[in-house]
Amino acid sequence: MQITPLDIRNKTFRKGMRGYQCEEVEKFLESVSAEFESAYAENFELKEKLNGLETEISHYRQIENTLQQTLVLAQQTAEEVKEVARHEAALLLREAEQNKLAKVSEAQEKWEEIQEEIQGLSRKRDLLRTQLKSFLLAHLDLETLQERDEGIA
Repeated sequence: MQITPLDIRNKTFRKGMRGYQCEEVEKFLESVSAEFESAYAENFELKEKLNGLETEISHYRQIENTLQQTLVLAQQTAEEVKEVARHEAALLLREAEQNKLAKVSEAQEKWEEIQEEIQGLSRKRDLLRTQLKSFLLAHLDLETLQERDEGIA
């Protein structure tokens, strides 16, 4: 049973022969009632405040949970972004390596073509030299023959 300030104010006592002074008891009961009313009101306010604070704590716990979930999600997203970046970097490296190999192969083929062209030009030069030498020798022989013919005639 919970006693209220009104219960204290309305309490009546039986009167006996040698009982307490009614006025003193009533003053004391009034004083106790006022104190109790003050304590009762303070208790009620504190309970209300406690309920408000518990609601606020619940709200902050929800915010904390949301922030923790957000942090975990951000960490997962960061890891995924890093993994995608690593994957893209590996792809770019592979592509660059393939491009390098293709260019090296292309340069090798070009070098071989130039070498073949140089050899072809070198053979043509040798052939031209031989032809020119033969031509000059033939003219020289012809000149020599003409001089003999003129010397005889």
